[in-house]
Amino acid sequence: MVCRKCRQDVPDGRFCVLCGADQDPAPKKRHALRRPNGTGTVYKLSGRRKRPWVAAKDKVIIGYYETRTAALEAVNKLAGRDITERYNMTFEQVFQEWKSEHYREVEESGKQQYDRAYDVFEALHKEKFRFLRTADFQAVIDEYKEKSHSTVSKYKQLITQMSRWALREEIITTNFASFVKIPEEDKKEKKVFTEVELKRINADTSEAARIVRMLLATGMRINELFTLSFENYHGDYVIGGSKTEAGKHRYIPIRQEGIADFEYFASKSGNGKQFLYGYTGNRNARNFRNRDYAELMQSLDIDPSEKTPHTTRHTYATRALREGMDMDILKKVLGHADISTTVNTYDHPDYAAILKAVNPNAKSLATTNTLLTNSQNSKK
Repeated sequence: MVCRKCRQDVPDGRFCVLCGADQDPAPKKRHALRRPNGTGTVYKLSGRRKRPWVAAKDKVIIGYYETRTAALEAVNKLAGRDITERYNMTFEQVFQEWKSEHYREVEESGKQQYDRAYDVFEALHKEKFRFLRTADFQAVIDEYKEKSHSTVSKYKQLITQMSRWALREEIITTNFASFVKIPEEDKKEKKVFTEVELKRINADTSEAARIVRMLLATGMRINELFTLSFENYHGDYVIGGSKTEAGKHRYIPIRQEGIADFEYFASKSGNGKQFLYGYTGNRNARNFRNRDYAELMQSLDIDPSEKTPHTTRHTYATRALREGMDMDILKKVLGHADISTTVNTYDHPDYAAILKAVNPNAKSLATTNTLLTNSQNSKK
């Protein structure tokens, strides 16, 4: 036979007797085709590792995988996308970026709620956001399942909105937070003050009882009353409100039985800008609720955990409906969010009709519309 290397005639055999060349070499391994530029790269780390295969693109590591196939799949999923370090943002970094946008449209109380919700997810703060799955979020939520439905809902709301932002920024491809389960709301019937309890409140001469009666006479939220300015008090009605656009700067008539209590604090306000400036108790809404209100309810043999300050608002609405107040008027008085901004801005209601529906004996019926029109024009 002829040697594969020296081309001399040699006896048959595996190796050439002249040059020693192997006459039956193993076929050479074929190298995998090089991936096109811009599609990413896959390589294997040395040593014993659980996930030795690395997928990377644009000099950014996408992840570590157990097999080469899994790493290739990860790279292929990102075909056509520009990858930067933002792709590897942590939960903390996503929150800060999301917060810089979202907080522009949120009131201070809302910001505080989101900040508290963020603290709840402390265990995830340093984790890369794109690696987080429903189970990771669910594990945190489950630790707080004894909290109220509204509180846990705020936790889910935070991670859902952060995920929407990350989805928009192409950091993730699925909003896993949206699949988180929270405890179902225990929808208890809203309690109202009974006639017996109302008689006890009306008979009490303390200033705290006067404030409760003022809430009962207007349907205001406790924070709305405690932030009411003296200049927005007009005898038979006040202009105030908070929370939603529908609730802000709204016209709030005072029921007849509450007029005297409003007059009492009006005479004590002095030069204070705050209407309740002359109140000798806690002028902070939260402190009033936790101390003055709780002590008053206990002295009247009423459970303050069941009948909270917000119960006055439900009681107001219940009485108004029983007395035949028109639903549209009640919505305007309570400042519910389902009243559109268009109605509030352009469709000026008949304030005299509203005042008459609440307090037929109001002294300012004749001048009500004029006062409100001037007040609104001054704000434009």
